[in-house]
Amino acid sequence: MGTTPTNQPAQQQVTGTAIVAMPKNISDNVLARVTALEQAGELVLPTGYTAGNALKMAWLNLQTVKDRNNRPALEVCKQASICNALLEMVIKGLSVAKKQCYFIVAGDQLTCWEDYRGKLMRVKRDTEVADVNAQVVYKDDEFVYTVDDKGRYQLVKHETKLENINLSAIVGAYAVVITKDGDRWIEVMTMDQIRKSWQQGAAKGNSGAHNNFTDQMCKKTVISRACKIALGAAVEEADEPDTAAMQREAAQHGQQAVNVDYVEVKGEALPVVDTETGEVLDAADNDTQAAQPVENAHQPANLFDNTAEHHPAGAGRKCPL
Repeated sequence: MGTTPTNQPAQQQVTGTAIVAMPKNISDNVLARVTALEQAGELVLPTGYTAGNALKMAWLNLQTVKDRNNRPALEVCKQASICNALLEMVIKGLSVAKKQCYFIVAGDQLTCWEDYRGKLMRVKRDTEVADVNAQVVYKDDEFVYTVDDKGRYQLVKHETKLENINLSAIVGAYAVVITKDGDRWIEVMTMDQIRKSWQQGAAKGNSGAHNNFTDQMCKKTVISRACKIALGAAVEEADEPDTAAMQREAAQHGQQAVNVDYVEVKGEALPVVDTETGEVLDAADNDTQAAQPVENAHQPANLFDNTAEHHPAGAGRKCPL
């Protein structure tokens, strides 16, 4: 007569129920950490942003996130990285439900990617910018701009015609940045600059979105640049790609990037993350891609203490974000 073991180690009891229970525990730990940071005066959440609600939505989203081998992120990712990704989302005041960020698996690490919509939301919320509106410039448009006495580009005239609209005839794009006191200026990018920005991505500007909706991708790229500048970015990714972004991209798409310790990953085609806008391309409803980093691959900064992998709610160092 068989018996059912009752003292089996917890790590061996991997059941569907256990997998669902784990993220709830993690999200509770992250919420406790956020509360502790708030009480210590080290974190001030945006007005109207409810961390508990954002974490609940993120927890539900994480149930669907998988790596490139179709394994649940909650099984393959280290708990510390899950905590860090969730905490990064909360600290930035982002919402997965509003598509302001995505969770993507990179080996055994969960990463949080900020979409261009997240940047636009934050620049309106956290700076004096009231709005950012973008437009593309076609070959036969009359587009005139100048430089003001503060060294900023200002729009003088942009006249276009319906017959000018041709995706293959886009020569550039610009974003009008409007502040809350009515001041304004524009960020301008030529098509060559935009394509060089796209070259930083795995698709090299050749994804379905880039080819079929070129005008919209141009707008997203120039909006993203304008927002990064307004948010105080030290360098622009188009000119000096963010190292961490390149590492995650190399991991996700199986490419060997310079100075990135990731092995090549072969397999099915993976959806593309645009490094400029942060948007998942060619996978509107799929935020679930990853790859296999080598054993000594660079790990994301731990926003908890060194024991966070096992005790994510423990006393930790001040979050650097």
